[in-house]
Amino acid sequence: MPATLATLAAGVGVATQTSLNGHTSVLVHSPVLATAVNHGSGLLLAIIVALAMRAFPRAARQLKARRSELRWWWFLGGIMGFAGVLTIITVTPEVGVVAVAVAVTLGQLIGSVMADSWSLGPGGRRSLNTLRSVGLVVAVIAVAVGAIGRFDLGNIAVIPIVVAAGIIIAIQQAANGWLVVVTGEFSVMSVINFSVSFLFIGTALLVSNAVAPIDFSLLPPWAPLGGIVGAAIGVVVAISVRTIGVLSVMLCIAAGQAVGAIALDLFIPVDALGLTIPAVAGAVLAVTAVGLAGLGSLSASRKARAEEVVL
Repeated sequence: MPATLATLAAGVGVATQTSLNGHTSVLVHSPVLATAVNHGSGLLLAIIVALAMRAFPRAARQLKARRSELRWWWFLGGIMGFAGVLTIITVTPEVGVVAVAVAVTLGQLIGSVMADSWSLGPGGRRSLNTLRSVGLVVAVIAVAVGAIGRFDLGNIAVIPIVVAAGIIIAIQQAANGWLVVVTGEFSVMSVINFSVSFLFIGTALLVSNAVAPIDFSLLPPWAPLGGIVGAAIGVVVAISVRTIGVLSVMLCIAAGQAVGAIALDLFIPVDALGLTIPAVAGAVLAVTAVGLAGLGSLSASRKARAEEVVL
């Protein structure tokens, strides 16, 4: 229960981070700069926490002791995070927080099923069943409903891009979960994640500034909050995924994100439309999809335990 509640709160945090980064992108006219500030502030916070907790020496000893267990793709979470966040920051000002949240929800469900079915996360394998399949179908419907009034022929192509971002983010959580396992330190996991992502976003920022000079003076003082919120989310998710699995974590994230996104689009919208009825309906359907897939995940876990008892 504590892991579930913490992950629901993290979902609200995801919506908050999306809104903060979206507003920053609009103000500075550069999604790349907004992404760089997000990852830079997250990296700084992660380093401060790791140093304060004296986590680096312990993590180094753990990594050395478990060197034979390491998989190279566990260290690519930062690249996945860079791709996912940049995509979301770029799209949010065009279609709003709720529409992005609904499309990301579908991607997260798909990615979580992939991660659990292929045993990518430290929580082990969780097979796909009827309820989880129905949950995915409802999530697709949620995206279609949430898209009403938000998309036209000019921007309809962003839907599969945002869904792909959701898939990447879900698989990233599996990689991050393993980093916490092999380092024994959630703060070091964050440092590794943000360091890798900052290398890529830093390069992208240099290229972007060379092509079209960026006015850094436009950055609002609250811009780093997105990265700080993101760092906190990463820690909660990486710890929770070991307890409740990748899909369950993404379900809680999606539910919290849907609720948070509705409130944010209502009070501080990023796009011109603000909160719309189809967007709310899409969010409700997304939460329904989350519930169905969650019940399916619980059923699969019980079945797996029953099979273990029989064996």
